[in-house]
Amino acid sequence: MPTSPERVESISDELLDELSANVVMMSRLFVAQCVRAHPTSQVDGPRLLVLRILSETGETRAGELARLLGIKAPATSSLIESLEQEGLVLRSHDDRDRRVTIISITDEGTRVLRDATAPQRELARRLMSSLPTEDVATMIRIQRALVTALVDMDR
Repeated sequence: MPTSPERVESISDELLDELSANVVMMSRLFVAQCVRAHPTSQVDGPRLLVLRILSETGETRAGELARLLGIKAPATSSLIESLEQEGLVLRSHDDRDRRVTIISITDEGTRVLRDATAPQRELARRLMSSLPTEDVATMIRIQRALVTALVDMDR
């Protein structure tokens, strides 16, 4: 649902700056806590994000993966190559267009993703338990809407 220009203009710069700073700070603190709790994780942030996207989509074109990650094709290719060498993803060609590379997650990639996200899930559970259930549901609904809006901006 698009937001009216008047509604957007009514949000103060201070609130928007705070929102941006909070998102960045929460992300950094969350990652730092997860690393402290599980320092030997096999997968780092960008590679974990690739596995997570592939787990959700089943398979995707390399170009679409680059778009979703917000990085250039060569950087995406490097990530895919390293994950492929470890047996975590498969690279294949589209039957209709051999120029198109399709990326999918392997069973091993799914296992690694599950193991790597377990500490995140536990930390999230601890954090969310300090909030009322209604607030958690509202936060998740808002986050989903914002993610959808961000993805839609690139289309």
